[in-house]
Amino acid sequence: MEFAERTSRISDSPTLAIAAKAKALKAQGVDVISFSAGQPDFPTPGHIKAAGIEAINANKTGYTASSGTPALRKAAARWMSEQTGVQYEPSQILISAGAKFAIAVAILSTVDPGGEVIFTAPYWVSYPEIVKIADGVPVIALTSKEDGFKITPNQLEALITPRTKMLLLNSPSNPTGAVYTETEIRVLAKVLEAHPNVWILSDEIYSRLIYGDMKHFSIAAVSPEMAARTIVINGVSKTYAMTGWRIGWLAASKELVEKAGKIQSHTTSCPSSISQEAAEKALTAPDDFLNEMREAYSRRRELFLELLDDVEGIEPFIPDGAFYLFCNIRFYLGKECPDGTTIRSCLDFSNYLLDEARVAAVPGGAFGMAGYVRFSYATSDEDIKRGVERIKNALAKLK
Repeated sequence: MEFAERTSRISDSPTLAIAAKAKALKAQGVDVISFSAGQPDFPTPGHIKAAGIEAINANKTGYTASSGTPALRKAAARWMSEQTGVQYEPSQILISAGAKFAIAVAILSTVDPGGEVIFTAPYWVSYPEIVKIADGVPVIALTSKEDGFKITPNQLEALITPRTKMLLLNSPSNPTGAVYTETEIRVLAKVLEAHPNVWILSDEIYSRLIYGDMKHFSIAAVSPEMAARTIVINGVSKTYAMTGWRIGWLAASKELVEKAGKIQSHTTSCPSSISQEAAEKALTAPDDFLNEMREAYSRRRELFLELLDDVEGIEPFIPDGAFYLFCNIRFYLGKECPDGTTIRSCLDFSNYLLDEARVAAVPGGAFGMAGYVRFSYATSDEDIKRGVERIKNALAKLK
């Protein structure tokens, strides 16, 4: 039997693979500290869980409209208007089974075979794979720590061709935590003004998880013209600790929402009715708990950075958002392990940490940036302390 060619072009998620290996060790009773998770370690707030339970008890368990319940689309439109400063109507919102699927239907709705999609490396692992599913062509802008892991206007201009269909922005970024300032966004928008046929997909799933004086700014807020060609992605997974509920959305023009809705209607049919009820509660109830989450992440970020400062050869990028530390570990490439093997890549480095220190981290190659690893600080202070101590001891054994 033969399989579709596209299946050979798509890679498994490396982040999930590392997490699965760590979980397998834990199931065997091994004490593994995981810095690989891309999800909050906080439970979904009680009032949101109660809304889901209430939906079940009220028998709200059937199909909903494919694009989402009217109530949730209304709540998401109001929430997005408040967060971005762009006024959205419910008809401009498509509720999906997670922000990842919202990204997928956005790309499938705008990118034809051979169409080019520009995004930066390091990138979230699913971006290139989703573009490939649409038979598009990923065009990678390699960034650096010196540039804050952000695409520059000159880079963007140089990469745009007649085949360019989309620029994909992610701020705050996974895996770096980099946040584009308003000035940086406006300069990129200026470049895009000369290319009116290029869509912008703005992944803002971490927009409420920003630290210090840094502020989130959406490229959709630059001008009405820019808003008309921008597809903004968000959802409840990170902000409300609802990763498993699988509710995300896109905000865009009515025409884009209608076309993306057609694809969604023939794939997932509709998002979970129960999860939509819970998400509506999340978006309409007070969110004071978010301050507590943000403060905890900020504290953990500082703790992690302080402890890593005492570990030779690991150079973290200081993030302004999300909950990751993206660290340069090239110092250790070429080092010899106690068993005589050599660390030749960031994947070898991550495997060594898991095998020797029982610490799970994601290799930077998964994000298109060799020589780095990503540590998640969406975990307890105690695990951060224990984990860094284990890392330090394991690295001391390398020659």
